[in-house]
Amino acid sequence: MQIDMRRIDPSLNMNRFYSVGLTKDLFGQHGVHRQWGRFGTWGRHCHDWYRTQTEAETALSDLVKQKLGRGYMIKLPASEGQGI
Repeated sequence: MQIDMRRIDPSLNMNRFYSVGLTKDLFGQHGVHRQWGRFGTWGRHCHDWYRTQTEAETALSDLVKQKLGRGYMIKLPASEGQGI
C-alpha cells in the first residue's frame, strides 16, 4: 500500500510531493517508508520500523492525516482520474 500526495501553490512557489507506504523487511519487521521533497528532485526518505503491522498501519494513517491537514492532496492513479 502506497499513498502519493502533492502540494502545489504557485503563489508561494510551492511544488512538493510526499509518498508514504507500508513495507516489510526480510526479518518480518513492519515499517513505514516515507519520501518527500520538491518535484524534480530525489527528495529525502526515511524508514520507521514497528513491532506489529497494526502499529505500522496506524502510523501511516496518522502521517496521511497530518499531511492532509497541512494542505497536501492525495494523487489519484491515472486510471481512476480518467474513468477507464
